[in-house]
Amino acid sequence: MEEVKVGVFLSDCGKQLAEILDFKALTEHVKKVSGVALVVRGNEFWRGEGLKTIVDAIKSKKINRLVVAETLPKLSEVKIVKAAEEAGLNPYLVEVIDLKDHCAWPHRDAPLEATEKAKAMLSAAIERAKLLEPLEKLEFPAVKSVLVIGGGIAGMQAAEDLADLGFEVHLVEKAPFLGGLAARAGRFFPTDDCAICIQSPASDVKAITHTSRKCVYRSGFSEIPNLNILTNSKVVKVEGVPGNYKVTVEKKPRYVDESKCVRCDLCTTVCPVEVPDEYNAKLKTRKAIYINTPPVHPPVYVIDESACKFQECAKCVEICPTKAVKLNQKTEKLTLNVGGIIVATGFKEYDPSVIKEYHYGEYPDVITNLELARMIDGFGPTNGAIIKPSDRKPAKRIVFIQCVGSRDRRWNPWCSSICCMISLKNAMLIKSAYPDTDITICYIDIRTTGREHEYYYEKAREMGIKFVKGRPTEISHDPDGNILIVDVEDAILRRFFELEADLVVLATAMVPSEDTKELAEMLGIELDQDGFFKEYNAKLRPTETKIRGIYLCGGATFPKDAPTSSLHAHSAAVKTAKFLSTGKIIKDQRTAFVNEEYCGDCEFCPVICPFNAITLVPKGEDHFVAQVSDLKCEGCGICVGTCPVNAIELRHSRPNQMEAQMNALLSVNGTSKPLILAITCSECGHTAVDSSGMAMMQYPANVRVMKVPCTGILQVHQFLQAFKAGAQGVMVVGCKTDGCHYEVGSQKAQKKVDLAKVLLKEYGIEPERLEMFHMVFIEGDKFAEAAQMMTERIEKLGPLQLM
Repeated sequence: MEEVKVGVFLSDCGKQLAEILDFKALTEHVKKVSGVALVVRGNEFWRGEGLKTIVDAIKSKKINRLVVAETLPKLSEVKIVKAAEEAGLNPYLVEVIDLKDHCAWPHRDAPLEATEKAKAMLSAAIERAKLLEPLEKLEFPAVKSVLVIGGGIAGMQAAEDLADLGFEVHLVEKAPFLGGLAARAGRFFPTDDCAICIQSPASDVKAITHTSRKCVYRSGFSEIPNLNILTNSKVVKVEGVPGNYKVTVEKKPRYVDESKCVRCDLCTTVCPVEVPDEYNAKLKTRKAIYINTPPVHPPVYVIDESACKFQECAKCVEICPTKAVKLNQKTEKLTLNVGGIIVATGFKEYDPSVIKEYHYGEYPDVITNLELARMIDGFGPTNGAIIKPSDRKPAKRIVFIQCVGSRDRRWNPWCSSICCMISLKNAMLIKSAYPDTDITICYIDIRTTGREHEYYYEKAREMGIKFVKGRPTEISHDPDGNILIVDVEDAILRRFFELEADLVVLATAMVPSEDTKELAEMLGIELDQDGFFKEYNAKLRPTETKIRGIYLCGGATFPKDAPTSSLHAHSAAVKTAKFLSTGKIIKDQRTAFVNEEYCGDCEFCPVICPFNAITLVPKGEDHFVAQVSDLKCEGCGICVGTCPVNAIELRHSRPNQMEAQMNALLSVNGTSKPLILAITCSECGHTAVDSSGMAMMQYPANVRVMKVPCTGILQVHQFLQAFKAGAQGVMVVGCKTDGCHYEVGSQKAQKKVDLAKVLLKEYGIEPERLEMFHMVFIEGDKFAEAAQMMTERIEKLGPLQLM
């Protein structure tokens, strides 16, 4: 085994730090640490001559481990590691510490104590570096093909973007036709133009001009190279790993040959079967063989197999001039090999029939906004006439009720965000076509948060649409006049009203589409509490999931208007393209691994892993061991902190490396105050320490900081180990529990801290010596306060008495 030769490079930051820290003492201290082969002091080592000094030392084989004390830690670390690698040193054998923000500046009023703390920090970095192992970058193949699930406007847009970028794309829609909710909505707010239009493809599709948007049927969408559209199809199985998924799609028979149908409509003229047309809110009937109007894609009929009499009738077969009707078609199963998956399954209206006071489903003239949209649509069941479904007479008085099944903890607590604008749109379209119609909107709040939305609201008021601030308590039916009575209290006027209406329109909550839960389980991705798909990070990664290669867009994550859905689709497409563009996935090897000799059937780690990176594999009779996927593992170490038999370790953060670091940090005191070890996660916890130093906030120098990937990696015995090593108090500093970079790491750490406190009490040690804190970058002041508070607390408790 090669002898360890550590090179230590001390930057005094242009002699700025030398005014606080005694660099001569630091240099002498470092020289005495075993394994140190070279010590160099300079102004800076992350660029120029300083960096060249490091490179020369590596190339000349004087050192094979590198410790650099530098300012601008992250920026300098990137440049130092890159230069070290180019000089021939494995980049995982480099340690960079920050003597400025973590030592000199926060302890500038106590230079002697700061110098002693710096010695401890350098010793810890050296001891850790000595134990580090070279790691490699991992490469995995990635198929440059994408599956998009859901053929609404978001799914179509994402598919178009990726196909335009040259990826092979499979767009799978479970309905017989593309379009989703948009196709039924007719028009979109606030422009009131057609709902079912998309951007013109960037691909060179002949005869298609690249104007701002196109109706789907004339967009050339289906002719985009590399785009495979599968309607009437459903994903039933997903296997594989990011970059290489095997997806099984079940394609139901259409019973009409798409290559032969010419949409002549002769088949519907002879079909004897009529059923309620759900696409048109059951306000009309359709035949067993049918096509939606207006057409989206494909321009081909489909047979409703639950209604068709098939061979008993077969009149459509006889009359079809192109022999396109194929009653013997069977369900097919297709296997697709894709590298990435985009979920664009949208949302649906909440079924308001459970809200008994509104009598939806009981009173025919109580309908939903989507059903009203079908009436307003000139292609719809009433050709644009607004009628009472009960007697098909014109509806002259219309009452909208907002927040039906939403913002109501009995049903759905959330605001669906688009219902106000949908009602305003529908009300104004009616008012424009039938100015004499009396329209009232009962609301809790009118929410007009988007561009032009407030003007839209103002326009509605100018048109004479009335607004009543109040949630109606009951809808009743007067059979004598066949009218509806809406009971509502106006919260502004403090008056009760009985509003007479020919038609009541419910603006229902928007909820996840069917099969959302089943699809989430199939893909191994999470749902949020509201049942929608959960984003990886709602603020910065709203179209990603925790699983690499699986993305979200449109209403799959929450109800959205058309512009936002389109924007989401572009984002998901770009994320997918970035993921697959090189045809390979390059990943860090700082991953967990299992010692199979110790591992034994407990199943803790597969359950706890936030990234589904661990599976159990059989090893001998009735014995299973954990197996970690290097591709899926994100290197948090939560599994390590959970394993009851220490069978899992994390590369680059092994227990011996952490112990050596801890012992070194606590080996030098130099203050009159009790030593406190602050164990921070490398994300928010450590950045809070950074920011306290950046802002020159002061805290006692007896607080020593040790960074770990995630506080979830910690085990209870390590807290006890810290006390044994000399700590009088231990702080654990992690992310906020609801903002942990590894989902549950901070929560798990908190539980272990709580458990450790119980043990400490049993051992006769004050539990107050151990505390967990949750912070973010901008809370450097809180870290300084916590460090001060813990110091004062431990001083009051007195020296630790170990048994």
